Amino acid sequence: METASVSRAASRAHTFGSAPARERHRRVAPGRGGVGDVATSARAAVAALIAMACIAAASLRVDTYVASVRASASAVDASASMASSSATKVVGADGDATAALSSFEEDLAVEPELTIGDTSVAYVAKGWNAERRLIGESKIEAIWEGPAATNANGELTATKPRGVLLALHGCKHSAKDFFANNTKCTECRGLAQEMAITRTALSRRFVVIAISSFGTCWSRDVDGPRVDEVLETFFSDDALKDLPLYAFGASSGGSFVSELPFITHAAQIAGLIIQIAPGPRLSEMTPTSDLARYPPTVFSHMPRDERTAEFVKMSIEDLRFAGVKVLESKLNPRAITPQYFYRESFGKIKTTESEALRGSLKSFNLIDKDDLLTEDPRAFDTIHVDMLATHAPAWDTMLPDMSDVRELLNVAHATHELSAQDFAANLAWLIRAHSAHT
Repeated sequence: METASVSRAASRAHTFGSAPARERHRRVAPGRGGVGDVATSARAAVAALIAMACIAAASLRVDTYVASVRASASAVDASASMASSSATKVVGADGDATAALSSFEEDLAVEPELTIGDTSVAYVAKGWNAERRLIGESKIEAIWEGPAATNANGELTATKPRGVLLALHGCKHSAKDFFANNTKCTECRGLAQEMAITRTALSRRFVVIAISSFGTCWSRDVDGPRVDEVLETFFSDDALKDLPLYAFGASSGGSFVSELPFITHAAQIAGLIIQIAPGPRLSEMTPTSDLARYPPTVFSHMPRDERTAEFVKMSIEDLRFAGVKVLESKLNPRAITPQYFYRESFGKIKTTESEALRGSLKSFNLIDKDDLLTEDPRAFDTIHVDMLATHAPAWDTMLPDMSDVRELLNVAHATHELSAQDFAANLAWLIRAHSAHT
């Protein structure tokens, strides 16, 4: 995508056309618990932000996309906007489980999970609009993609976005997992579940931005200023600055997402999906008054991981006590049917390969009569992995954290893995919750 850069000048101003960029008034967030192995404090967070303010202007090339959006904005189907007038009850501090389930099921009916053959699957698989950028002097890896739709001539064109989804990976992963390999991101690898998150968000007219952590896992001290810089670079454009920001993160990325409202000053945070990780707790550093400003939040977790589930439970209780809207979304073990790998990879893994993989698992008694895994895939011995590799696609390395097959096995076991299950309904619930306050 050949575009002019959107730059963040020393004066912290940017113009698009004749409209001046908005002035931002920074508010130092209260210090809170650390993420990963790095302890956190308000003093460290402030110092990091001051240091990053000295970094030279960054660029994120969005001009061409924005121009395309503006050209097509008048053709946007009004029916695609989220129905803020919906009668579905949004769960509040009372923790109404019945209302939560009703809202969740209705959202799932309105915003169904994508299936093989959907238009968005095709263009995401081709990396239609994804672009990798290195932001600022520290070259922060950020990859983004805007929504598109097929016009009357059958061509894919940019459509007006309704919001932004920030997607954050887990340990030993990167932003490259969320996007397909393409000419603008030759390093992208597009793992199955991460790509499912991306395609679902794009199909709902969200711009998707993924950022890579500095180290193996996320750190509030180190990555907080980096994420803030990327978001500020993106939201500095007048055509995009008023879009609501939603965030999804899994494991270490989920822990970081839980800190985001206390870190970033670059955008309005409308909702969070914290996956397989706990959220904030009431404490001397985080009183009820701070939590009361927390955005609507979905906790997507795997109950089989009892330790994390207990921490999630405590976070939910504290947030609801503070009056925050919260939804708990449980990810339970999945049956490995003959079509499981085919379906969950959106066709990247062929039906014959999917059937063969299941057959191999069955031959080793690794799935029971209900098609559920009998062992944790991460504990499979070399013989099992080597046998599965003979049935896996040739492009799948079968290496941990780099393999679609192994990722989908982890999802099926449901102990600790990024999962796209129920993401569409979770996102719809967040939009409803946010719209109730606007």
